[in-house]
Amino acid sequence: MTMDEITKMATRSGFVEVFWERLQGLRRIGRMDTPQQVYDRMEQEHEAKYGIERFPSYEAFKKYKNRHR
Repeated sequence: MTMDEITKMATRSGFVEVFWERLQGLRRIGRMDTPQQVYDRMEQEHEAKYGIERFPSYEAFKKYKNRHR
């Protein structure tokens, strides 16, 4: 986690951008974390920094992500 990533995650669009970067980075090194695992870790980081979750649930995140491809 970098400070730049945490700053991007303050917005919904930035959160999705960081999600894709992280998921692709994990795939490149051969890790097969599920999208929900990546999302859960990001939500923990966001909540630690900002005191609130970015999305109310993984399902809400997926709907937003799929609408804004």
